[in-house]
Amino acid sequence: MKKVLIASKKDPVFFIEHFCYDTTGHPYKLEPQQKLFLRDKSPYKILFCSRRSGKTLTMIADMLHKAFFRKNQQLALIAPTQEQAKTFSNVMSDMVMRSPMLQSSFTVNNKFDKQLTNSTRIKFGTSGAKSGKKEDSSLVGSGLNVLYLDETQSLESEALSTIIPVISGQIGHSEMVFAGTPRGKSNFFYENILNSKQISESYVNNGKPKICPQHGKFSLHRFQITDLDENGNVAYSRAAYRLPIEELETVKSVIGEEKFRREYCLEFLDESSMPYYQELIDTAGICRLPEVFQSNGLACAGVDFGKTRNNSVLTVGVLNHGNQTWECKYFRTWPLGTQYNKILHYLNTVLPKRFPMLQVLAIDATGVGVALTENVNHNASYKVLDVKFSQPMKVTLVENTINNLESGYTSFYQDPTLVDEMHEYTRELTENGRVIFQKGASDDYIDSLNLCNYAITDLVNNGGIYKNDFKSYSLQGKMFGKEYKKKAKQRYGRFTNQKRRRY
Repeated sequence: MKKVLIASKKDPVFFIEHFCYDTTGHPYKLEPQQKLFLRDKSPYKILFCSRRSGKTLTMIADMLHKAFFRKNQQLALIAPTQEQAKTFSNVMSDMVMRSPMLQSSFTVNNKFDKQLTNSTRIKFGTSGAKSGKKEDSSLVGSGLNVLYLDETQSLESEALSTIIPVISGQIGHSEMVFAGTPRGKSNFFYENILNSKQISESYVNNGKPKICPQHGKFSLHRFQITDLDENGNVAYSRAAYRLPIEELETVKSVIGEEKFRREYCLEFLDESSMPYYQELIDTAGICRLPEVFQSNGLACAGVDFGKTRNNSVLTVGVLNHGNQTWECKYFRTWPLGTQYNKILHYLNTVLPKRFPMLQVLAIDATGVGVALTENVNHNASYKVLDVKFSQPMKVTLVENTINNLESGYTSFYQDPTLVDEMHEYTRELTENGRVIFQKGASDDYIDSLNLCNYAITDLVNNGGIYKNDFKSYSLQGKMFGKEYKKKAKQRYGRFTNQKRRRY
């Protein structure tokens, strides 16, 4: 037994295949890409793999091996949502319960917190912002030794900027494992893939790592389970015994070819599928964060009410009198759980005082918003637009914002959460040719920005004289004159006309 334990300590593959059992009661038989990853002793690794490639088992196996053979260690796995973190925890619990040796080694086996007899501890949590619980990321403390990030491409920059320096600055030995699939070409995950120090693929050169000229710190493990031929059909399956081509074809028909290419063929999004593409973010995201949340300038606003998992967000755009463009740089956020009457009080009482020249307020009138809009002061000195988020309206809102940003008539402040949501937002084409937009883990900031731009467009197209007196403003006749409207319609493209958008 001693020799077996020594062999298990040296080789995590040997450990998993001799002491861990699958749901049928048989020892696990790991696949080549899983063995390659587990045997890589690099302290910083990226698991860049297709869906259904065994990622969850690979990460849990790595955690169990480290936890079992290392004393007084702190391990943590962080996922974008609580449900995803719970899935990992449940998989580990099941594996422990099926292994007599592991079962006797765990003194605590709770949902998100586990502890072994060697005083090693394993925690599961979320990145914070997308769950509405910013304190969750605090599990990354000063004593953490090994950090696992799942769906790294979906984790917010704010969370990563807090997590990464903590683990990187540990005294002594620290390790990190980042796992995910493609998203946009500008986030933290993509940059580290691009700058990997070596690349390992089990089906290339017998798995021997390819050394890269970049001076990055991560060892990249890439596993692409399939690809499409020139006709768009599934060409092969690298796990045909459990995932045949026919099943992959079914998956493609359900999720669409574009998403299939991204999640199964490991293709990064290009600009045609990213409505808020990086060049647009760079050119339009030029506003500075204002020192105070108030302005006496001409203003329009949009508010998105948080539902079961999102925050409520207010975005205010103010007209820059110098260049006659709108700057969407005022953001006000209410965390998940905030009582709606507090938000309504702010909209009805505080907002008009902070922005006395507010002209149009566009409100999310979907779900809980239907009841809330009835309590917004429709008799205020500004116009209130109730917007219901049907799929056609969603397309209108997104296209309107993009047209505004591309034309240069509106700009915005690059709030980290907003930019993360933009990177995750995708444009897809259905089989019948309809354009639909898919959000990432969250879209509360984007929806608020879209509503704000919708309010701005309504003001431009319908004129600015509601109840406020504009005679004291030199832009009377300039902002809403015929010449301005003519140019605005040309550059906005009358956002209902979608022909000029590229798909």
